[in-house]
Amino acid sequence: MASYSSDRRSLLKIFGAIGATCAYPFASDELHGQTAPEHQHPIAAPKSEPQPRFFNKTDFAMVSRIADLIIPRTDSPGAIDADVPAYIDLVVARNTDQQLVVADGLRWLDTEADKISGKKFLELSEGEQLSILEPLCEAADTSTGLARGRNVQFFSLIKSLTADGYYTSRVGLIEELQYKGNAALPSFPPCTHEH
Repeated sequence: MASYSSDRRSLLKIFGAIGATCAYPFASDELHGQTAPEHQHPIAAPKSEPQPRFFNKTDFAMVSRIADLIIPRTDSPGAIDADVPAYIDLVVARNTDQQLVVADGLRWLDTEADKISGKKFLELSEGEQLSILEPLCEAADTSTGLARGRNVQFFSLIKSLTADGYYTSRVGLIEELQYKGNAALPSFPPCTHEH
């Protein structure tokens, strides 16, 4: 995957405040940090490239592309680096309601792509892909509850799962947010901003 410039992350403004989307609508044992390979038993035999549990190869590639557009690689790792698509697959595989929303949303994306250029979503240019996703994002950020259409629910779900997966992964929490954990501090610096 190509490395992107810092300006690329400015695309996140299109997708709203990612941090506000983390709702954890599932059990805590489904947080990415607890399902990632580095947290599994060290004696377990190394596995080959994991196969998606729910998605077929094409759908997994579409979810991966959307996650990459939401949190692209810049000077810090992106959603793909944090293995967010596998996390989304894990969560969706466990929830039949989400499976229906995601399956319908992915089919809708291909239908919209076909209207634009007679191609599948993955075959579109980045600009064309964003032209489909931006209205969904805007609607997801401004509408609530029953006002959300099925496609908006789809995007909102993928956006939330992307943020949840990224910011509960080692990459998002430690590398991006620079979380230090329970570190003992020799002193506590005073507040330096004006009151």
